[in-house]
Parts: sequence; C-alpha cells; structure tokens
Amino acid sequence: MSSSSGAGKTVCVTGASGYIASWLVKLLLERGYTVKASVRDPNDSRKTEHLRRLPGANDRLHLFKANLVDEGCFDSIINGCEGVFHTASPCFFKAADPQTEIIDPAVKGTLNAFWVVVQKRLL
Repeated sequence: MSSSSGAGKTVCVTGASGYIASWLVKLLLERGYTVKASVRDPNDSRKTEHLRRLPGANDRLHLFKANLVDEGCFDSIINGCEGVFHTASPCFFKAADPQTEIIDPAVKGTLNAFWVVVQKRLL
C-alpha cells in the first residue's frame, strides 16, 4: 500500500485483535482509512481495548463480531469496503488435532472471506 491518504475509503480487517492485524489497523487509521474490523467478541475489552484506544478509532474504527468458520460471517462487514485484509486465523500453541482445530478453520475462514470479495467484485 502506498503512503497516500485513505481519507474517504473503507477497508476491512479480519481478526483485528490479533498482533499483526492490530498493527495493520493502527497504520490504516493513521493513513485516514475507515476500518471495519472483525473480532470474536467486540464486547471483550481485554481483546479490543488496545484497538479502541488507537488515534482515529472513535470516528473511523467499527468492530463487528465474526466467527471465521460461520458461512456468511464476513458478508455485512466486507460490504461497502474497497479492500480486505484477511488476517483472521485460529491461533493455538498446542492442539490435540491440528488439522481439525487449526488448518480446517483457517481454510474455511479464508474461503468465507474470499467468496465475499468475489461476489462484491473487489478483485
């Protein structure tokens, strides 16, 4: 992304409470973008307070609840966006069944986001 202004533009960041996504949200807000951000629970201040405190967040950050494995979970969030940064993914350091607990949900979440982008013709 160039250093040009994002004023008047809206983008989506999935998994916004994660480490990398949080920095991405910060950068996008600094550049003037409105950010529609998906998180597991927008009311969980332990996971969202760092986002709400970012400069520009009061006016241009909108948090939405989404479970990446639920089909259609990103539809309304991505609607009206000019771009999508899909960073949502399960993050476990130990998993009894990595395929079922990490890989399958990550793939399903990516496909959920991808198909909305295709349907909205954001490619």
